[in-house]
Amino acid sequence: MQRHTTSRARLLAAAEQVFYEQGITRTNIDTVARAAKATKPTVYAHFASKSALAAGALEARQQRIAADLAARLADEEPGRPRLTAVFDWLASAYEHGNGRGCAFLNAAAESAVDDTVTAAVRAEKRWLLNVLRDLCAEAGCDRPDELASQLLLLIDGVAARVLVHGPGEAGAVTAAAARAADALLTSATSATSAAPGRGAA
Repeated sequence: MQRHTTSRARLLAAAEQVFYEQGITRTNIDTVARAAKATKPTVYAHFASKSALAAGALEARQQRIAADLAARLADEEPGRPRLTAVFDWLASAYEHGNGRGCAFLNAAAESAVDDTVTAAVRAEKRWLLNVLRDLCAEAGCDRPDELASQLLLLIDGVAARVLVHGPGEAGAVTAAAARAADALLTSATSATSAAPGRGAA
């Protein structure tokens, strides 16, 4: 049982790295098997298709980044600091090995007609949107759903810039996104603070 589990984990780790660096479409099962030091039959013993392997690798990546972000946010005070910390975390992630931008957006672009892969991408985006929404509500925004959607647009924009210009741009681009996020948050919380007074005579 331990060997079975370790083999699957090794395949997922190899697939995550190879698919991210080389692309899903351009990477075949043999390449993943070699990277994992496994055989092609071993791959298919765990995953029914390359799409299933790619989706599994994306799900494993999402679980890892969720744990990483949760640990980062745990060090911050509730409210605005935790929302700001998301962008600090994002900058750090891009500066330490995510030079091709967002693995999930890349997978979606490559696999637009692949429901298996697209489902994993959408799940990650829903997760991040929910995290942002909860942080917006915690920070006192009156429309946390709307602000969370705007912040996700900023985050996806950072991913596009990093993909086009490389990880060397991550710090500056993420800082610019953080300033835009701060302005949006200020506007959203100012509206909330002003709301009771609008009805006063």
